[in-house]
Amino acid sequence: MNRRQILALASMTIPGFLMTKLDSAQALTFGKKFHSSLGALVTESSSLKVGDIQIFTGSTSSGKNVEVVLTRTKKGVFALNGACTHQGCGVAAEGTKLVCPCHGSTFNANSGAVIRGPRGSSKNSIRPLAKFKVTEYKGKIYIK
Repeated sequence: MNRRQILALASMTIPGFLMTKLDSAQALTFGKKFHSSLGALVTESSSLKVGDIQIFTGSTSSGKNVEVVLTRTKKGVFALNGACTHQGCGVAAEGTKLVCPCHGSTFNANSGAVIRGPRGSSKNSIRPLAKFKVTEYKGKIYIK
């Protein structure tokens, strides 16, 4: 295989890998039970205070790790896929933002909106972080 063929294969494989992570929310588990109508149990509601950003690692039914970012504001709890949309690196919380350690992409921790693209490029150069549906029920936080 030459370099061009390898790059072509990678460009087809990487987006597919990210889509697998995004589409598998209903099959996520976080070492806790899965509720058929509410989704995957992530954590207790009491563990996420207003202003908190927490990152959880779950796994899909096929065994792939998925990072989920939970934030709580006065408006409620928000859940985002923690894989940077540039190349899939896991984001880290820095203040009220999420930053990709690989190339510096920056996202809004509540909405997933792009603040800055990789290596300082425009915010239109990548997609926002995908959102999960969040349900709080009986003191627990579920996503799907």
